[in-house]
Amino acid sequence: MTTRPRNEAAVNALRMIPAKWAVVVIGVLIAYVVLQPRLNQWFGWSLPSVASLVGDEKAVTKKAPHNSEAIRKSTKDQLGKSELGKNQDAAESNAQTDQELAETIETTGVPSRQYDDNRQSTTSKSTSKSKKDFEDSSPLYGFLTEIGPKRYESVAGLVYGPGSEEGHRLKHIARHLEDQPDRPGSHGVFKGEMKAFLETIDEAYLRAKKGAKGTTKMEDDGSMVYEVTFEKAIGFIGGEAGGRKKNPPTKKIRLVVRGDNVITAFPF
Repeated sequence: MTTRPRNEAAVNALRMIPAKWAVVVIGVLIAYVVLQPRLNQWFGWSLPSVASLVGDEKAVTKKAPHNSEAIRKSTKDQLGKSELGKNQDAAESNAQTDQELAETIETTGVPSRQYDDNRQSTTSKSTSKSKKDFEDSSPLYGFLTEIGPKRYESVAGLVYGPGSEEGHRLKHIARHLEDQPDRPGSHGVFKGEMKAFLETIDEAYLRAKKGAKGTTKMEDDGSMVYEVTFEKAIGFIGGEAGGRKKNPPTKKIRLVVRGDNVITAFPF
């Protein structure tokens, strides 16, 4: 059926209705025509137009406009949740890597070679951490507090960060947790685990800063070299030279710092 016959049928139907009711129907239709697009806009409805109701194939039903502000807010919230999830995943991965480093050093004395690679990978995926994030993280070895990417602070204020041939100062001093019998010359070995070694280094540092008995200090090319003698043996002399002497015990420790940053520390 075409549009014209349908319109004629509608007109004929109106003629059959009493005049007063025809006026009411026409009034209702006029009100609907005026209000239909506004109702769709205000309430997000999809009320059909009068043209579509009477079957006008050429009429185009207007879709209710989207609430752009609500869409933008929803999109922003979703993006925020996505970024938060990424940061949480990266933080958990970094914490797991630090824990693996601690466990490896305490059991074998040698940090995992994958430590730097893992930290680099996870750090690159996350945004920079705030200082509070680092303060809230679990202490490494139950002793060091993370104050920045790959930077850890001891109770006495000594800082262990990237550096040395091993890539990190913690890896460097961890070499002194076990003997290296084939190493030429002497090799100082601390008798104990990593946490005890770090505590001993802190104690040596505080004693030397106060100028306590049995301590010496000297400056060497911008670094401070502290030597501290304890009352009891803290380790022994290893390496080829120490092996020839049957690994004699030692009460001394040498600590080299630049500012608050640890360069090296070992029994000697």
